[in-house]
Amino acid sequence: MPSLPTAFRLLAASCALLSTLAAAADKPDAVAVIDADELVLDRPQAEWSQAYLQWVAAFPRGSSPVSDTTGALCAAKQDGEVWFLASSDGTAPVVRACTIPAGRTLFVPVAAVLERSGNREPDCGAMARVAAENLRHVNGLSMTIDGQPVDDLEAHRQAGGDCFALGLRQVPRQTAKAAAADGFYVMLRPLPTGAHTIVVQARFDATPLSTTYRLDVR
Repeated sequence: MPSLPTAFRLLAASCALLSTLAAAADKPDAVAVIDADELVLDRPQAEWSQAYLQWVAAFPRGSSPVSDTTGALCAAKQDGEVWFLASSDGTAPVVRACTIPAGRTLFVPVAAVLERSGNREPDCGAMARVAAENLRHVNGLSMTIDGQPVDDLEAHRQAGGDCFALGLRQVPRQTAKAAAADGFYVMLRPLPTGAHTIVVQARFDATPLSTTYRLDVR
């Protein structure tokens, strides 16, 4: 039988190990955040960024989830295993209350820019370069999940690359590939059932972007 001092040291070491493991489990980077280059449902996350922008574009201007100030539109036109959490339009800090079905992967925009060709023939290379240049105006990225910071948000950049059809979910459907995008997005593994708070902040030059999501996963 070990002496009392030795037993005490073993107990203290075990407690320290449990504390370290608990801290790692609480860290969102280790548990909830999906690596930016990891496929989700066999699709690269750059494609999910396009799907997010197509979802936003499916709503009338001024009545989209981006301009929603309460969370009333959180579930609008959402289906499948990936759910989008809309960014804000920068007019004011936004707090949204959202009910999320359990088991859904979450796609969270931090800051994004969009370039459209309008009535011109799209020059995808030029549009992608303009989007990338505009993204340089974005700074001050931050994100917390239940109070825990998500590190290295710059690594979660998803450049759209090729042009895509922004109006694919609009009625009538618009199939012209006349948009390019660039931005920072975070994909999260399904959160445990219960209450969660996600806070996302950034700045576009002097314009602050701040969105708080109070989620009820059930």
